[in-house]
Amino acid sequence: MKLDSRTFLPVEIVFHPRWWHHEAGIVFDRSFYFDPDRRVNDEMRMRRVLWERFGTFDYGEEHPVPEPVAGPVHLAAGYMLSSLWGCTLEFPPDSSPVVIPRTMTARELYDMDMPDPVENPDFRDFFNLVRILRDRYGYVTGDINWNGVQNLALDLMGQEVFTAYFDTPGMMRAIYEKMTRSMIELLTELKKELGTTSISVNRSILNIEPSINLHSNCSVQMISNEMYEEFLLPVDRELACHLQPYGIHHCGTNMHAVAGGYAKVPNACFFDVGWGADIAYCREKIPDAFFNIRLSPVKIRECTPGEVAADLTNLLENAGDLSKVGICCINMDYGTPDENVACIFRVAELYRSYGGS
Repeated sequence: MKLDSRTFLPVEIVFHPRWWHHEAGIVFDRSFYFDPDRRVNDEMRMRRVLWERFGTFDYGEEHPVPEPVAGPVHLAAGYMLSSLWGCTLEFPPDSSPVVIPRTMTARELYDMDMPDPVENPDFRDFFNLVRILRDRYGYVTGDINWNGVQNLALDLMGQEVFTAYFDTPGMMRAIYEKMTRSMIELLTELKKELGTTSISVNRSILNIEPSINLHSNCSVQMISNEMYEEFLLPVDRELACHLQPYGIHHCGTNMHAVAGGYAKVPNACFFDVGWGADIAYCREKIPDAFFNIRLSPVKIRECTPGEVAADLTNLLENAGDLSKVGICCINMDYGTPDENVACIFRVAELYRSYGGS
């Protein structure tokens, strides 16, 4: 698949709920996620606040109109799949939903049947939300953050996941096969209903190809490439086979450590590249995919504007063909200086003025 970004070097910024709570007065209780009026009104407020702060860079909307956004697109949190598999959710007023982990053994998870979304209260409420919004507006946008297979296993098993790789490898492969089938079935149906699956994983795909299916490999930074290739490469291959176009979200600092494995995922067209990765090495291993550079929200909060500019410039200079590069910073916390965020947009504008490499 050939990817053409809607703008050269697209930029997306996502603030942590604590920022929204303090700066815009948004309360992230359960109704924020499942009440149709809250969904529409809060998403409008978010677009307006982004314009007030960063409209100089044509970001946000000066005059937002109501849109039926089912899943939050200005947050970054995966919780629905964990709920589906039996985890309890809590909804703090100034944070993303908190997943209360289970303490299952590999045997218990192996013996567990694939859960039915219709029997899950959070999915029932989500489906009801979609129905109400479609009845009101005639269409629905937004989707869910479907997280990732190893992320989900950690929510269900905790650190036993890593010992089970050695103690019961066959059982873990069977568990992952079951989780993968469950994801494919759910996402296939959601895509029929909503048109997309991953805008709530990373809204950056809106600038590239909204139909990308983005698998979250956040916790892959905790394992070696050899372990990735043994247990999770088959997952990514299976997902890529059934969910095209396909992308991988790697927010960890060491994507270079598993770039060799990622290069073996067929037709993977998009990668989130976490801050700290050797991006030049990743580009060498994966020359054709779109790279979405993820800046560190901690650094953006704590550094000077000059340091932000230098950091981003270094990444862009080593990212290869800039027509296949985007920029984002996700989960910036309350206290992040607006000037530091503005610096991201300014550096992107500077490079746009020179065109691609």
